Amino acid sequence: MTVTVAVCMLPAPPTLTHLSPSFVVGREGSGVDMRCDATGVPAPSVTWMKDGRQLDGTESPRVSTAHDGRRLVISHLVRDDAGVYTCLFKNSVAQASHAIRLVVEGVYS
Repeated sequence: MTVTVAVCMLPAPPTLTHLSPSFVVGREGSGVDMRCDATGVPAPSVTWMKDGRQLDGTESPRVSTAHDGRRLVISHLVRDDAGVYTCLFKNSVAQASHAIRLVVEGVYS
């Protein structure tokens, strides 16, 4: 006898998980790794923004994403990297976002 079981996943909006703090301080010349993750059905896509503008990967070779976009990595921080970074998760049901303010402290001699 063969038994077939059908699993029906009900649509669910993005639920944020594994988030970096809302306030991050980095030192000029060092790096930061900001993390955002979300679950949902269907699986949500992620977009990163800085100060309300979408990051498309052409801003700087020092800025990259990892783990399917769930992490934003900035190496060799400069003062212009300071701002509000937002991860925005969207699926066909809804969207959810998390803002992270990055402050870059100068190197004082």
